[in-house]
Amino acid sequence: MCGIVGVFDFEGGRVDEVVLTRMRDTMFHRGPDGGANWLSEAGNVGLGHRRLSIIDLSTAATQPMCNEDGSVWVTYNGEIYNHARLREELVAAGHRFKTHHSDTEVIVHGYEQWGIEGLAARIEGDYAIGLWDAASRRLHLLRDRIGVKPLYFTLVRGKLLFASEIKAMLEHPDAPREVDTLAMYHYLSFLTAPAPLTMFKGIFKLPAGHLATVDEKGRLTATRYWDATPGHTGLREELAGLSDAAQEQMLVAGIRERLTAAVDKRMMSDVPFGVFLSGGIDSSTNVALMARLMDRPV
Repeated sequence: MCGIVGVFDFEGGRVDEVVLTRMRDTMFHRGPDGGANWLSEAGNVGLGHRRLSIIDLSTAATQPMCNEDGSVWVTYNGEIYNHARLREELVAAGHRFKTHHSDTEVIVHGYEQWGIEGLAARIEGDYAIGLWDAASRRLHLLRDRIGVKPLYFTLVRGKLLFASEIKAMLEHPDAPREVDTLAMYHYLSFLTAPAPLTMFKGIFKLPAGHLATVDEKGRLTATRYWDATPGHTGLREELAGLSDAAQEQMLVAGIRERLTAAVDKRMMSDVPFGVFLSGGIDSSTNVALMARLMDRPV
C-alpha cells in the first residue's frame, strides 16, 4: 500500500508544493518508507508519493518516476504481478531500465510502448496510477480491474486533483466540501456510495476497470477498459455444446487453475509476508495453495 496524489492546473497556474506536500503527508500511514514530489518545469503539474517498499527496495525505485528524457512521469500505488514478463518484452523492444526489477518502471516504459489503452490491457495486478505525458499534455488516471486500490479525483477551479484518499484532497484549499445528498441516500440504504459517487459533492472515485484522461483544456474523458459481467468473458461460447458433466469438469479445472495462479502472483515480494487465517474455506484454500507453492512454512 502506497499513497499517491497529484494536481494538474490546466489554466496555467503554478502548483503550490507546500500544499502538495501537505496533501501527500496526510497519507503517511500508507507509505512510511519515504515521500517525494515532482513538479513540471512550467509548474502547473505536481505529483506526490508516499512509499511502502515491497518490490525493489532500492532508492532507484523511488517515485514519482520518469522515463529517460523526463517526458513521462508516474505516481502509482499497488503491484503489477506480471511486471517481470512485461519487462522482458520492453527490453527486447529497446527500452532501457534504470532499476533492477521495479514494477513501477514497467508502467513508464509500457506507456511509451503501448499507450495508455495498451498498458491497461496488458498489466495484471492491483493498482491506482497517475501518469503525466508532457508531449501530449495529458494526465491519465488508471484503476485496477476490480477496484482493489482506491483513486479519487475532482475538477475544480481550473484544476484536477487526485489522491488515494479523500482527506488528502481536502488539504487543498479548492477542494469541495459539500455533502452529496444522493450519495448519502445510497449510503443509508445500502451502506455504500456506488462509484463514481462519494460522500462529497464534486469528488468522485474512478470506477473499477476504468481509465480517465484530462487534457490541457480541462476536458475529461473516461472509458471502461475491462468488464467481467456475463456476456463479456467468452465463457458461454466455451461451454456451448458440452454436456453437464463436461461443463462441470471444465469449470472446476478452470477455477483451480485461476485460483492457484492468483495466489502465486500475489506472493511476489522483497519483504516478508504472511496470511490472515480465519478457518473458513477461502483463507484455508489460500494457505493450502501457498504451502504448495512455497519451499518454506507459511
